[in-house]
Amino acid sequence: MEAWTNLRDSNFQRFVEVGRVVLLSSGPSAGKIAVIAEIIDHNRAIIDGPTTSVPRQSFPYRHLSLTPLRLTNLPRGAGSGVIRKQLEKECTVAKWDNSSWAKKRAAAQKRRSLNDFARFEVMLAKKARRDVVRKALAKA
Repeated sequence: MEAWTNLRDSNFQRFVEVGRVVLLSSGPSAGKIAVIAEIIDHNRAIIDGPTTSVPRQSFPYRHLSLTPLRLTNLPRGAGSGVIRKQLEKECTVAKWDNSSWAKKRAAAQKRRSLNDFARFEVMLAKKARRDVVRKALAKA
């Protein structure tokens, strides 16, 4: 039982806990972040995203991705107002927007939204960059 008491030796870094910021992977709010407000059981938690327009609701863990971000000192069962104040105080949404995970998701979304001509322009830009790199390497 000592293995459970010493979490520093664990390989896991992200835990399902009150205050953990999660990324929703399904439903009408897919792609938005929310905060775990209360743990219901081993399958579901109550999430709330007052600053990201995610309504307070029960949500299954299998449709959540745990992020490395976490709100400190958030009480269990905190209301939307308390969560909103804590999110704004710790600038959590800004931290998420500046994370590499969020930037990769935004870039992928932008690529998915390109039309045929935009994809053609990207192809030409990649070819031009490849030629510049090839010529620089040939000089060196």
